[in-house]
Amino acid sequence: MNNSVLLVVAHGSRDPRHAATVHALTRRVSSLRPGLRVETAFLDFNAPAVPQVLDRLAAEGVRDVVALPLLLTRAFHAKADIPAVLRRAPAALRIRRAEVLGPSPLLLDAVR
Repeated sequence: MNNSVLLVVAHGSRDPRHAATVHALTRRVSSLRPGLRVETAFLDFNAPAVPQVLDRLAAEGVRDVVALPLLLTRAFHAKADIPAVLRRAPAALRIRRAEVLGPSPLLLDAVR
């Protein structure tokens, strides 16, 4: 059993298109990397919540998690919310946190 997981952490939204888009993205990553287990979790508004996923992963015997914030900037969620929720993860998990996706000149150009 592969004992590591890529955990995509998204903000969440009341708009159902947000969660659908995030799930489609993680399915695409999984299809491109068949040996990589990819899970999705949300900070707000959508399920599953980050603590629920981390608890489930620990219960399944997963030991290594790379948390990838699906955020475009290093704003409050990246600086405070995600580190706080990851600190409360089960002790059995070794969690590494990747950097946010931006700011990227390409993303900034797309926004403009």
